[in-house]
Amino acid sequence: MKKNAQNFVWAAAGAAVLALAAAAVTAGCSKKESAYPVKPVTCIIPYAPGGGSDTLTRAVMKAIKLPGGQPLVGVNTEGAAGYTGAVRTFNSAPDGYTIMTHNTMDVLAYFESGQDNVPLWSELTTIALVVSDYNLVCTNKTAASQNGWKSIEDVVAWVKEHPGEKLRWGTVGAQTVNMVDTKRIARELGIYDNIVFVPYDGGANSRTAALANEIQLETCTASEIPGVVASGDNIPLMVVNDKRIASNPDVPTTVEKGVNVTTAKPRGYFGPKGMNAAHVKTLSDALKAVCEDSEFQATIKKLGFDINFVDGPAAVERTKAWVAELQPYFDEMKKQ
Repeated sequence: MKKNAQNFVWAAAGAAVLALAAAAVTAGCSKKESAYPVKPVTCIIPYAPGGGSDTLTRAVMKAIKLPGGQPLVGVNTEGAAGYTGAVRTFNSAPDGYTIMTHNTMDVLAYFESGQDNVPLWSELTTIALVVSDYNLVCTNKTAASQNGWKSIEDVVAWVKEHPGEKLRWGTVGAQTVNMVDTKRIARELGIYDNIVFVPYDGGANSRTAALANEIQLETCTASEIPGVVASGDNIPLMVVNDKRIASNPDVPTTVEKGVNVTTAKPRGYFGPKGMNAAHVKTLSDALKAVCEDSEFQATIKKLGFDINFVDGPAAVERTKAWVAELQPYFDEMKKQ
């Protein structure tokens, strides 16, 4: 009896050791399986090189610190005013290894304008917004020189003095918030009927057209024009905001000019629907840390952005409010 009892004790002890070993192995495997990221994270940039989304992400790529030292790799996937890249992101596996940079206003416009039957702004995973960009109404050096334009009032006066001529006003996309804002501004200035609105597939294309005087006015973002403003080739006339912005402090706002249009352009990061919440948090935390980095802050200021970190849930709530505000204008544009 004593021998059997002793054997039982030894057997029980052995089983316990085996169980502990198995648990340790399982824990190790689980830890390994849950590690993220274990390879580079691809970030789709849905515009050509040189635009606001591109310059922002190139700066983020240099500053971000992901676990394991994994890099963020930007891939330009241009087309249809950012829509091609957005759809590619939407159709990607939600494994955390394909995300996208974009601006909220264009993302919501794809559905609100009728371009897509899927509301990408709510179907994509919003990881975080990191900066605010701003639209400006600009002219170019040639048009300003030929017509004597130094202010938006000069442009309005010229149009009214030349009722038989139409100005070409360029913007990114035919069904974007940029176009909505441009048409709203033209109406409030009283020159809507004297304008030909010209959509371009990306800010780089619009900027090229402005430099060649193919368009005399342009709605563009502050982040896309520091170089051409510094060279004198681009002349900002009005920022579409209620407050002046750091990158162009001498440029008056729409509110100052009596124009009731004040839409900013938040830029951030999105992923496919169904992303792992832990992966989203890892990315969001890394982006927040980037925004707190002093070197990144200095870079962003030079690029024309204002840092404005907003986490995913709060960003979605903001987008809902913007959708409600802008929907009537999109409905009107769809009828035209």
